[in-house]
Amino acid sequence: MRRFILLTLILLTLGACEKALMREEASNNPLANYDELWQRLNDRYAYFQIKNINWDSLGTVYRAPLSLQSSDEELFSAMDSLLYALRDGHVNLIAPFDINRNWEWYLNSPQNFNWEIVERNYLGRDHKIAGGIRYVYLPDSIAYLYYGSFSSSFSTAQLDYIFNYFKDAKGLIVDVRNNGGGSLNNAFRLAERLVKTAGPVLVTDQKTGPKPQDFGNDLQYNLSPSSRANFTKNTILLTNRSCYSATNTFAALLKSQAHIIQLGDTTGGGGGLPVDYELPNGWNYRFSSTRSFLPTGENIEMGVLPEFALNIDSNDYRLGRDGFIEAALLALN
Repeated sequence: MRRFILLTLILLTLGACEKALMREEASNNPLANYDELWQRLNDRYAYFQIKNINWDSLGTVYRAPLSLQSSDEELFSAMDSLLYALRDGHVNLIAPFDINRNWEWYLNSPQNFNWEIVERNYLGRDHKIAGGIRYVYLPDSIAYLYYGSFSSSFSTAQLDYIFNYFKDAKGLIVDVRNNGGGSLNNAFRLAERLVKTAGPVLVTDQKTGPKPQDFGNDLQYNLSPSSRANFTKNTILLTNRSCYSATNTFAALLKSQAHIIQLGDTTGGGGGLPVDYELPNGWNYRFSSTRSFLPTGENIEMGVLPEFALNIDSNDYRLGRDGFIEAALLALN
């Protein structure tokens, strides 16, 4: 009798495990994956309000064609359309066969940058390179620094060398065009070599719940001039729409400095820090969960506006000239 009871308990346990596995497997279906993605962003995405997005409506529209029998390609297509509507370069869905992305924040704008012209006609063959930063003296003792990615790190000693090298320069051009971002730490480290006055430079908060007003964990960031080699004379920052994420933040960090003028196009935006998650089917996704503001209150998600807006005339390229650099040289002389 005891053996029968034991066997019954084992069978019941196995049956319960099988049902649990069935329930777990059932949660990994196209509708469940879609719903999890929609809900997570509903609760934690930071920019529905500033972009005037009706997330409920979008969720319903793109869920409608799906069923429990939808293929991976059909599921990805629905999720891709849903996420694309956010107009956010920090939003991605990564499946084994494709990656969702929206790069309209720069694709519909003039490029305003030609690396070949910058390299050949301004940097030249003798420019110096330190940790991803290229730098040279241009005519009339104007210093020129090009930094193409905040993912390219630099050492403290390299920054010391660069700014000691430029100590006698009349003015400085900092060119971050086509810099798609990277390390915020690098953005702060370079910015502190350029600021003249100490004070708040950025305020951030985080989406903490599903309601529109659910934001918290506010932080204020301050910068002070570096005690090491720096440059606090007149400086011009060159930007285009391909300046994104950490580069967008870098422009914001310098915005309060009276001796630094931003010239060119509005930066590409990307003011929020992305967070990463995994769906039940193994696909990864990320989205912006924080907001960033200038101390004066402007949200920088859509970009940082220049003091002087400029687009390069195509005739300049035919002449081998960069209109942004030429305008900066004129302003600094």
